[in-house]
Amino acid sequence: MGLRESKKLQTRQLIAEAAMELFAERGFDRVTVAEVAAAAGVSEKTVFNYFSTKEDLFFDEVPKREALLVGAIEGRGEGETILGALRRLQLAECPRLCSAQFAAFARILEESPALRAKELEVMARFARVLADAIHTEAGVDERDARIAAGLLISVHRQIFSRARSQALAGRSGPAAVRRLRADLQRAYELLEHGLGGLGQGATGRTG
Repeated sequence: MGLRESKKLQTRQLIAEAAMELFAERGFDRVTVAEVAAAAGVSEKTVFNYFSTKEDLFFDEVPKREALLVGAIEGRGEGETILGALRRLQLAECPRLCSAQFAAFARILEESPALRAKELEVMARFARVLADAIHTEAGVDERDARIAAGLLISVHRQIFSRARSQALAGRSGPAAVRRLRADLQRAYELLEHGLGGLGQGATGRTG
């Protein structure tokens, strides 16, 4: 990375960190972009040079998460399946999703309808990026790649939601990580072995 690119990355990070401090202190909806710019020591125009919307300030790590999804597929070991590579990636992310930093993130997100709407856009974007990677990097049929990506991102979203629920309930630390990893393992087991037999042998529904 050259000096110019390094400085741009530092400026972007500075803006994002200033924004998160304000969001944590006052809530997302009560902070303006102008206030973020002032806190970061840059102009409002500079903020928009790096982030298209105020919501993008909050979801500033989306490009990084996208790169990790694609990287897991591109860099999977010989004989490793796409499911295996993504499961490995998400298992490694569980401690971060049970941290104090994520708990603050979860509280801000839960309080803002605008951010919850943006979250849906983010997950749809992840699904498109993942479908493209499965199609181009793994040589999977384009239609099958879209279907597979939708299923995989549904697991990603469910685990993210589970982590948020734990954080909002004040559950963190090793026990929370174990619970999240157990849910993730079970989700991938169902994907890997199929859902055709789900509920088979049940004696009936209650409630």
